[in-house]
Amino acid sequence: MADDADGRLQTSARGWLTLQLAVLGFAGLCGAIKSGGTGGSGAPRAVEAVAGVLVLLGLGVACVATYLVARIAWPVHASPPTDAVRAGRRLRLGISLTFLTVLLVAVAASTGWWPEEGSSKTGALVEVSTASGTWCGTLRASGGGVLGLEVADAGQQSVDIPLGEVAALQPVGTCDA
Repeated sequence: MADDADGRLQTSARGWLTLQLAVLGFAGLCGAIKSGGTGGSGAPRAVEAVAGVLVLLGLGVACVATYLVARIAWPVHASPPTDAVRAGRRLRLGISLTFLTVLLVAVAASTGWWPEEGSSKTGALVEVSTASGTWCGTLRASGGGVLGLEVADAGQQSVDIPLGEVAALQPVGTCDA
């Protein structure tokens, strides 16, 4: 009966070990990508440093988890029959650490979606329609209650359009005269 339990634990551990090796490779790849970047995520340096530490921590946790499961999957020494309970606990711990690794790497990777300062497309054209006409150009900073527009076809003339008069506002590829 103990040999049957040991055999099932080994089979389960070998299946999980395959997944763990994939997680270990993923954590290592994320670490290489994170450290090889030029800070292009737009995140503050402190956030990028925390992400780098999380990736390294995830890599370390993945190594420990892989070691725990590998000892069960391919035991070097035959374990006594009473050791099946301890082996089951080690397998559960190794699996839990694998999920922790995935969580750590996912949190570290989330810094890639940090909004970049000034990420709005400068020079994106919009068409503004009012009851008195239609203008096309780029938006600019303006005071409250008005829409600031640099009109494209008027030699970069600035127009302030009261928001109450705006009937439609839509992005366009080009300003047609």
